[in-house]
Amino acid sequence: MLIRLDIKKSALSTWMMGFFTIVLFLTGFYSDFFQAPIDINPEISRYRSLFQPAQILGIRELILKNNLGTFHFEKSATDPDTPWTMVSPRKLPANSSLVRTILKDLNNVQIRNVHQSDPINIANYSLDSNSLEITLIGSNEKSTTLKFGLVNPLDNSTYVSLSDQEAIYHIDNISTTLNTLDLASFVDTRIFTFDQSSIVSIKIFRGTKDRKNTSLLAQKNDVNWVGQQNLLLKTEAVKEYIGNLADLRSQLILDKVNEELAKSISQYLEKPTYEIVITDNQKNVYTYLVSGLVRSLPGVILEKWQYFIIQPSNRKFPYVMNKKALELFQNSERKLRSFPVKKLFY
Repeated sequence: MLIRLDIKKSALSTWMMGFFTIVLFLTGFYSDFFQAPIDINPEISRYRSLFQPAQILGIRELILKNNLGTFHFEKSATDPDTPWTMVSPRKLPANSSLVRTILKDLNNVQIRNVHQSDPINIANYSLDSNSLEITLIGSNEKSTTLKFGLVNPLDNSTYVSLSDQEAIYHIDNISTTLNTLDLASFVDTRIFTFDQSSIVSIKIFRGTKDRKNTSLLAQKNDVNWVGQQNLLLKTEAVKEYIGNLADLRSQLILDKVNEELAKSISQYLEKPTYEIVITDNQKNVYTYLVSGLVRSLPGVILEKWQYFIIQPSNRKFPYVMNKKALELFQNSERKLRSFPVKKLFY
């Protein structure tokens, strides 16, 4: 009786071991057969991007609509320093760096999931009452409008739709907070818009350049920066000075000028306090007329003798600056000068 029981136990163990082996084999086969491939075909992976690579590069106009307004930009073919121009709500130089960042963000958008575009999904993802949209217009005048819907703050994603496609896309949210951008964000308020690394000459004249009363000269030869009488200047000091010029920004651009205001501006600039001439390595010449302190301007609220006007040659509009900025144009060439070491020990 004991022998028969042992035989039955042995057979049962064998059957269980066999069954376990078969299940293990089938599970492994199923897992290997149905698992997602590790390497995705590049031809397929490109469809993960919301826009095709060349699509963003061909954009010539961009219209952004948010809670703070509608802003229309056009790409400029004539001004390399400011590639984008705002045409609405005001015609002003655009903050091209910000526009490029927005386009770069759009170019990098990745699709997480695709949903059917039907009334239920449109309502669920808040695409029927969206407050943010971007219209892209290419060189062929073809336009595409991107509407933004519900934002998921937990995984930093959002839902969008494209006007030329019947789908709703679940995407990674772009890095730029588009809903908070206003007119001030989009306007290029810089006075000096040149590429700092390209500058080879700076000349500041008291009065107009025709008088040849040079107050500061810094020009680059093959190796060094030199001033008047070919005296050596400190390279780092000159670079810092150019950087300070490039950092100057105005809080008031006189883009809407009536006849009375235009006459007043002309009178102030007719006999400028300074004329600045800057040349780059492509032989482009930028000229800036700097007025004296302004007593008043018709229709413009200004504190007396606290502001001056500066008119760049590559800008249509004059800028109003606080008088503290005048100190930069009064900078002495001596501060940029490099003295020989041995001279220090005379």
